[in-house]
Amino acid sequence: MPGLNENVRHYIQHIKAQSDKLDWLIQSLIKLSRLETGMISLQQIEAKPLIQTLTQALSQIYAQAENKQITINIDCGTHILACHDVKWTSEALFNLLENAVKYTPHSGQISVLAESNEMFTCIHLTDTGLGIPNEEIPHIFKRFYRGKQAREFEGVGIGLFLSREIITAQGGHINVISETGKGTTFSVYLPQR
Repeated sequence: MPGLNENVRHYIQHIKAQSDKLDWLIQSLIKLSRLETGMISLQQIEAKPLIQTLTQALSQIYAQAENKQITINIDCGTHILACHDVKWTSEALFNLLENAVKYTPHSGQISVLAESNEMFTCIHLTDTGLGIPNEEIPHIFKRFYRGKQAREFEGVGIGLFLSREIITAQGGHINVISETGKGTTFSVYLPQR
């Protein structure tokens, strides 16, 4: 933008940022609508290595985490499998990880641990963020719900709802444990077969 004065450049940057937010919101609403109306069908739900799906989700939040100097630790062996659709499971994990980055303060930590048992593969996503008050936990997976602390951050309350819908559609489920001021752990359970 050479040749433009500082005020004009500032307004252009502000318009671009707002345009990007609007585009993200529209895309999220489209995904949500398609999922709810059955237009999105989960493809190729079969046992596949989980590390590829996690890597795909993590690659989308890595730059944001790096900007906040958040350390990300991953413990997922290449032998760990889960029955899942890679594309949509990656989307669900991305939503959870994006929240972890958003609500974790500068120089915090996020850990990703995957483990298997006879029935499920579990992915524990733990952050050192704000935490969620106990009275809000029953509501966080509701469409458009935003907790009191979350309202000061960008977002519209679709991500957790969408993640739960995607995981549930594959025969899995999500649990959450949180402590205000100490962090949150989302545990995603995906079937083995």
